Amino acid sequence: MEITPGFALLMAGLFYLDEGAGLLPWALLACAVHELGHLAAAAALGGRVERLGLSAVGAELRFAYPGPLSCAEENLVLLAGPAANLLLAWPAFALGAGVLAVSSVWIGAFNLLPIPPMDGGALAENLLDSLGRPALAQGILTAAGAVLAGALAGVGAVAAVEYGNVTLLLTAVWLLWGLVRPRARRRAGGRR
Repeated sequence: MEITPGFALLMAGLFYLDEGAGLLPWALLACAVHELGHLAAAAALGGRVERLGLSAVGAELRFAYPGPLSCAEENLVLLAGPAANLLLAWPAFALGAGVLAVSSVWIGAFNLLPIPPMDGGALAENLLDSLGRPALAQGILTAAGAVLAGALAGVGAVAAVEYGNVTLLLTAVWLLWGLVRPRARRRAGGRR
């Protein structure tokens, strides 16, 4: 397990920005359930946690498997986090815990954006790789990711100016950085 100083800074900043609204504990619970969804699916496929990293950009799990996963198995692990968020949202809505339900749906949906290194980015990469043209797949994924991350940066800039909340802007900058930095091919034995 690796906890960076940036994670402590992120938590302090989010606690400050929460300003007594009470959103942060529910969002953290939804994030934990998301990662537990990935963990449960990986464990069902014989995987074990190789690394848990907590940084200024959130949590990242890396799993080790006894053998290579098929594309379908990898996609199962990738989809398990957002599925866990949906499974949490349903009883949360039923019990009147609206903040938890909305946080959970938001985190699950956000992670499905087709931007590396999000779950949706890895899913899109798997889908595009199945076309058999990896260079074209990478180009499409990078272009789509840049457009989406750029749009998030724009919305984040408005939120920063209007509400003083820089969370979305920082997330968009992290996603854009993830698109431009060199990266190794991510498989479920890697990121998820």
